[in-house]
Amino acid sequence: MTTPRLFAVAGLTVSCLLIGVGPAQAQSCQPIQFERGTYSGTISGTAPPEDVVCYEVSTGAAQRADVSVKGRNVIFSIIGVVDAQDRYSFTTEKKTYRILVGQLMRSVTDEPFSLTVSVR
Repeated sequence: MTTPRLFAVAGLTVSCLLIGVGPAQAQSCQPIQFERGTYSGTISGTAPPEDVVCYEVSTGAAQRADVSVKGRNVIFSIIGVVDAQDRYSFTTEKKTYRILVGQLMRSVTDEPFSLTVSVR
């Protein structure tokens, strides 16, 4: 499979997962709060085969956000910003962003991951 086709499949996979994220799941996002005096943090978790894990981070306007995920077969999407990535940087608005972590290609087991988010 060529790289463009792989990303198309990955985007479709994550998009299918995102379609299933309704208001009930949106309320269950885990907030990301940095320790006092820091601008970055890492969360360890597991991505289930049939769902996504939701986190949210609140930012001010014109900050730089860097998000990355490490793990085998794991990607993230930032609702309204980017889909199916393992690393992404962007300039923020004053709002709360939802970050969904899921599997690139569904497996039958949970996939461990480390999500790192920094906002400066």
